[in-house]
Amino acid sequence: MKQFFSALAILPFLTIQGFSQTPAAPAAPAAPPVATGPEMPTGMLIFKDQPAEKIFLIAGTIAQVRYKETAQAIDTKDINLSEVERLYIFEPKIYRDAMELYQARKYAEAKDLFAQSKTAYKPLASLPNNYSTLGAFYELECMRRLGDLEGLAKSLEGFRKEGLTREHQLRQLEIYVFWDAVRTKSWERLVALGKERLQEKLPSYQRAQVAFCVAQAYEALKNESAALNTYNIAMLADAGATEEITEQSAQAIMRIHLANPGVQLAMKLWGTPDENKSSSGYLHLQEAGAVAALYQFTLGGGKALPSQFNLLLKYKPDVAKPDPADPKPDDKKPDEKKPTGKGK
Repeated sequence: MKQFFSALAILPFLTIQGFSQTPAAPAAPAAPPVATGPEMPTGMLIFKDQPAEKIFLIAGTIAQVRYKETAQAIDTKDINLSEVERLYIFEPKIYRDAMELYQARKYAEAKDLFAQSKTAYKPLASLPNNYSTLGAFYELECMRRLGDLEGLAKSLEGFRKEGLTREHQLRQLEIYVFWDAVRTKSWERLVALGKERLQEKLPSYQRAQVAFCVAQAYEALKNESAALNTYNIAMLADAGATEEITEQSAQAIMRIHLANPGVQLAMKLWGTPDENKSSSGYLHLQEAGAVAALYQFTLGGGKALPSQFNLLLKYKPDVAKPDPADPKPDDKKPDEKKPTGKGK
């Protein structure tokens, strides 16, 4: 069953509540070492029956790693990963700094550091959850969130996913198909892909992505009703956490409403004797006004409402305010219970 999310339905709540392959051969890796120094990758070999050993990683395959016992050591050692219970790789500073920028929504700066992490730790790219593959993955995510779909498509051509193990990251690689369809304006294909994908149980931020891409297809195909419905899903899927999608979806909803002849007539008749509050144009106008108010309040991520939508604030629905004369819940007297049993 299709779901329709209306901004009108959540306006009172937001007002009251105030509203992130083929396995390699098991030979010793021959890749050149990454740069030594503070950024030299360190790890921990965890054994079952002996103390863990801190190591300085040089290179690795899925079967074997080459390492030094100290950062200054000249000699290297090789060990088969079958001999250890686990290899743990410590998070390097360059990756940690990149992630802090990413979480602060400074995607351009984060992208550069993730790219450096991708390059610096490339000799470890065959290991699970290594910081070359993770750097490359979040470089892709930065491009997506910056709207650089051409850069995203180009970088995906050389991306190797073998180092990724987390389900949400592997699924994100599948969702890039939707973004590439937006890039190539493959609208009919997007609609076909989206009908099936939106029926799946997706994490909210990925559902927002799919809905946003599909909504653009519906808008391009002049299916106004479906576009509005899907933009609403994109805008509300993760409660506005994906701010660039929330912001663009809100603007698209207002743009579509303003172009609707019924909405334009409702604006012309607003407050006149000929005003029809039951017409679809009037109801759509009120929803556009609600979205404009929500954009100012939270959906815009702190940005001002674009000037072309300012006129919609006149048509936002009124939110019923509590009557001061009504007693607050704490002021109400508790219900008196009738005595039970026999008493004097």
